[in-house]
Amino acid sequence: MPVHPKAWVDPAARLGDDVEVGAFAVVEAAAVIGPRTRLGPHSYVGTGVVVGADCVLEAGAIVLAGTKLGDGCLLQPGCVLGSTGFGFVVHEGQHLHIPQVSGVEVGAQTSIGAATCVDRGTLEPTVIGSQVRIGAQVQVAHNVTIGDRTVIDMQSGFAGSSSIGADCQIGMQVGMAGHSSVGDRTRMAARTGNLRKAPADSDLWGFPARPRAEVMKAQAALSLLSKLDS
Repeated sequence: MPVHPKAWVDPAARLGDDVEVGAFAVVEAAAVIGPRTRLGPHSYVGTGVVVGADCVLEAGAIVLAGTKLGDGCLLQPGCVLGSTGFGFVVHEGQHLHIPQVSGVEVGAQTSIGAATCVDRGTLEPTVIGSQVRIGAQVQVAHNVTIGDRTVIDMQSGFAGSSSIGADCQIGMQVGMAGHSSVGDRTRMAARTGNLRKAPADSDLWGFPARPRAEVMKAQAALSLLSKLDS
């Protein structure tokens, strides 16, 4: 049965041909679901969301208002797209939330891992390119941009307005500060922390991130120092 009897689809939503909607899934008003897309049990598609053809939203995947998914995307269980960004301003001793009123745009054939969160943009959308691979438990903050075919390992975090180029390889538990960037084809080793703007074809290690060759020389020097007589 294409739509499970225990799912809820708003009459104002538009479902393409051969769409499957699992048990307890919800599709809100004005959402558009492309043909052959499958929505797993307990998944949620918010008001006005656009989901392309041949997508898969696995169990508990949540896509909130203002999000657009290209064709052939995979959202693994428990990931959240379009949540409000972590932005606050201090006013009269109180932390007041800055409204995040834009959305999230994801290119075609992109895979987003379990329990990963992608925040919506403040005034412009958060953008993830095509054929991107993002692992589990990754945080993509508001207004981040990620280029096509970039691969990001698990438990990494990218602060607001940081930017990652195309064809990059990002190791596990990597962090990027707000407004930092790395150019196309950059590699970042596991647990690297980038605080600045790095050019294309960088090979970064450590915290703060430095070129791999520089880090290797420093490590070799430290090793020699440890062997010197006191």
